[in-house]
Amino acid sequence: MIRTYQYYAIFNFAEDGINVTFPDLPGCITCGDSVEEALWMAKEALELFLDGEPVEDIPPPQRMMPQFLNPNDKAYLIEASITYY
Repeated sequence: MIRTYQYYAIFNFAEDGINVTFPDLPGCITCGDSVEEALWMAKEALELFLDGEPVEDIPPPQRMMPQFLNPNDKAYLIEASITYY
């Protein structure tokens, strides 16, 4: 069975790159040097994070746009498909 999940990721644009966090998934963190790389890394981090969790332990995603701490932050909706056996 394949399940598809969508979670908001916060992209924090810093001088040394883009830091990516998922407010609904504490500990799911990654980064990238460009927006394209950060998007790719965010998808990979989300897939790896969710793949290690039993279905019943995966928190439901919030459907509201997350609040920003920094005015330069941006939110992207990241989608991941996980296969369960």
